[in-house]
Amino acid sequence: MDQTPGMQPMPTLPGLDSVEQHCWQQFLGCSLNLMAALNVRLKGDHDLTIRDVMLLDLLSRPDSRGRRIRALAQRMRVSPGMMSAHIRRMEARGLVDRSPNRADPRGFLPTVTGEGHARLYAVLETYAQGVRAHYLDQLQREQMMSLVDSCRRINDSLAAQG
Repeated sequence: MDQTPGMQPMPTLPGLDSVEQHCWQQFLGCSLNLMAALNVRLKGDHDLTIRDVMLLDLLSRPDSRGRRIRALAQRMRVSPGMMSAHIRRMEARGLVDRSPNRADPRGFLPTVTGEGHARLYAVLETYAQGVRAHYLDQLQREQMMSLVDSCRRINDSLAAQG
């Protein structure tokens, strides 16, 4: 069991042997630490979170159907309500506009503003540097390919369930 100073030992998950438990804990810790490190850097240097960057990136793509709230929420793994709130926050910062959806008069399509595009291009260099420093530089090419295969298998399994 993992021991964190000042906390109770992490219980093992039922049905997982010690190798499986260790594999899961390492993956979970790595994922959380990587996202936190990227967020700290992006927030400190650009006042944007990784979710802000992901949203600006999705909105900057040419597929207007992909800009529907439900589609954006699915891509970013959040609820449509959370996505609407995120878009409102980005709109208040001048990074996103909302325009009427011709296909659905009750809805709207978010678009990236000129300021949003400028901020996205400025932040991508910092984002790439963080990904390289905290992730890619820690792996050999063969390890990257193995990790790609593992992630593809997990994503394919999850997609088949959902």
